[in-house]
Amino acid sequence: MTSKEIEQLKGKAIVFYDGTCGFCQGSVQIVLKHNKQQNLYFAALQSGALEALVPTQQLPEIMPDSILFFDKGKLYAESEAALRIAGYLDFPLSLLSVFRIIPLSFRDFVYRLVAKNRYRIAGRTESCMLPSPAQRARFVA
Repeated sequence: MTSKEIEQLKGKAIVFYDGTCGFCQGSVQIVLKHNKQQNLYFAALQSGALEALVPTQQLPEIMPDSILFFDKGKLYAESEAALRIAGYLDFPLSLLSVFRIIPLSFRDFVYRLVAKNRYRIAGRTESCMLPSPAQRARFVA
């Protein structure tokens, strides 16, 4: 990835997801469908885009088990990432962001419980999903 491409990515709100997780891919499909403003972009954690954008020492330890959200130069993980993404969705799903009032420790406990069991819930795939031609422009890597 060139430095120009990296600079362009820094201005985007990017959802980083586990490309081999059926649950994660399903979540991306929901976000694509309910983000009519098309102001969210996507990249699989396996793509290398995250490492190009964020210094390694700033990456969370929980990385493969968490959705990550890069927005306005900050990286969010776990429940905070999910609820910030919800804020970009169309009404009424955008209302989910109000759950940020719940203490972070409890939200992340619930998030980790789901994340730990995500392959049991929705399976695992060998490859990332293929976006439709219309969606392809929203995938950065």
